[in-house]
Amino acid sequence: MTSEAGDINKYQKTEESLQDSQIELLALFNAIHDVILVLNAEGRYLKIAPSSAPSLYKPPAEMVGKTMHEVLPHAFADNFLNCIQQTLGTKKTVKIEYSLPISDQVVWFEASIAAMGEDKVVVVARDISDRKRLEDQLRQQAQDLEQTLQELKLTQTQMIHSEKMSSLGQLVAGVAHEINNPVNFIHGNLNPLQEYIQDLLRLTELYQKYGLSNQPEIQELIEEIDLEYIKEDLPKTLNSMTVGTQRIRQIVLSLRTFSRIDEAEFKEVDIHEGINSTLMILKHRLQDIEVITDYGKLPLLECYAGEMNQVFINVLVNAIDAIEQRKLQQRVAQIYDNIGKIKVQTRVVDSQWIKISIIDNGIGMNDDIQKQIMNPFFTTKPIGKGTGLGMSISYQIITERHGGKFECYSNPEKGTEFIIQIPIHQ
Repeated sequence: MTSEAGDINKYQKTEESLQDSQIELLALFNAIHDVILVLNAEGRYLKIAPSSAPSLYKPPAEMVGKTMHEVLPHAFADNFLNCIQQTLGTKKTVKIEYSLPISDQVVWFEASIAAMGEDKVVVVARDISDRKRLEDQLRQQAQDLEQTLQELKLTQTQMIHSEKMSSLGQLVAGVAHEINNPVNFIHGNLNPLQEYIQDLLRLTELYQKYGLSNQPEIQELIEEIDLEYIKEDLPKTLNSMTVGTQRIRQIVLSLRTFSRIDEAEFKEVDIHEGINSTLMILKHRLQDIEVITDYGKLPLLECYAGEMNQVFINVLVNAIDAIEQRKLQQRVAQIYDNIGKIKVQTRVVDSQWIKISIIDNGIGMNDDIQKQIMNPFFTTKPIGKGTGLGMSISYQIITERHGGKFECYSNPEKGTEFIIQIPIHQ
């Protein structure tokens, strides 16, 4: 009897110890707020603890005994079952992150899946929604900061570029003014000079007519200076000088038109004057390129004249560079047969818009480059050849400053067309 009593007493102590362990384990489960699941190789729920966890997809009574495919979204169950099978196959703990819709909100979990024997796994899942939200906030802040830095960098570069263009405009205007004064002085004196020379030539003819030039000394000088040749060539020389000064005056006018880049007001302007002045400025680079102008009858355009000139010079320089790149890849015979061409066409569209097309037969661009050409700092030119801002600034001038459209169409090896459309009235 004593032995039986001892066994009973030992059994009671063992049972009490197990109950205490279960209570401690349950308290531990409730304290850590993690979800612990035991599943078999088929993904069937065997045990769930704690039973009152707020982050459970469904109450344990609706889950225990069922497979994951019966409880969870099908695609999610497929992925989780693969992880279970991987764990059982490798006997290594697998960690995953996943989300589930619980109580009208998306809850994120971080789970560790460990093998329990040959056909069971234990899953410890922790709610990491707060961490995920914080990560998302930090990621968004990082993206916002990166975007802000890019905008600041772009703004700084644009300000520098605009300041350079403004300085260039002032320089061009100053040079044009300084050239204009002496050229006007020379040009203004050519007509009187021509009249004076004509008078002197008539006087010389009278001397010859009445034999006053028969003196040996005078006759010797006439032969020495070749008077007949002077009489024939001098008018041609004066005419050539007149044409030259007219040409210089046209160049000065183009420089003054182009120097509008420092103007900051909307004005009604003849857009053809801006295009022609830009072509004149770039004439030194257009010597081996055929320029075709197909101008329509346009009304005066309300715009920032200087900024429009900036767009024209950016697009035309881009076209010239594309033609030069094509020449570098061709043989001499090919260059001769396919001379560089730039066509500038203007039209009125729907009586409300002006359309300007600048077309070249340069090297062209593929789709990937076309998608990025308007992005700030994107360039295909060698280092030091381009900043990658010309097209981006032009795009902003047309779309943001003038409410217009700026489009690019290109084919490799065939050429590129830039289309600018601007409302006539702002």
